[in-house]
Amino acid sequence: MRNWIVFAIFVGLAIPSQAQSLKGSRPSMQEQYDEAKENNLSRLRTPAQVEKFEDLGLLVELKGSASYRTSGVRFPVARPSVKLFVDRLSVQYRTACGEKLVVTSLTRPINKQPRNASKLSVHPAGMSVDLRISRNSRCRSWLESALLQLEKADVIEATKERRPPHYHVAVFPDNYRAYVARRDAQTRAQALKRAKKR
Repeated sequence: MRNWIVFAIFVGLAIPSQAQSLKGSRPSMQEQYDEAKENNLSRLRTPAQVEKFEDLGLLVELKGSASYRTSGVRFPVARPSVKLFVDRLSVQYRTACGEKLVVTSLTRPINKQPRNASKLSVHPAGMSVDLRISRNSRCRSWLESALLQLEKADVIEATKERRPPHYHVAVFPDNYRAYVARRDAQTRAQALKRAKKR
């Protein structure tokens, strides 16, 4: 019960009455691709372009922290909104289930995409992150619920992939930053309200 209270505090959304799905679809991929275009995110073709975008500050490094780590990530950089997403979600995840979130992929240039990658993939735009599926059922349940909540808020699009097994998450930059600003403002307002009652 405590873990779900923590989830409510950090995510700040009610549990949905009708569960959404983490199944992928062509419309889902198209939505992600369209978001990348609307945010003017270039699709990078080569490792050299990834390096250039990092040098320009358009991509930022995800080094790992007390709440997440990377595993097998060839290009450990992404758009700032993706880093913000991973930083926030991983703290919530570790608090809720006691283990680190594991990031398995971030930006991938087009010429380094796997053969089964969709032409609509937003990995080349640096807009997505792949997360390892935990062996712990409690952690899987928490993370899937959190992803569905954020998807319902229209700030991400998440898919549970099978080959290889992972959660693919596309972060909608403008929507997610606005969401975080609202949540932070609500948190400050609640803290101020509690302080006035003392």
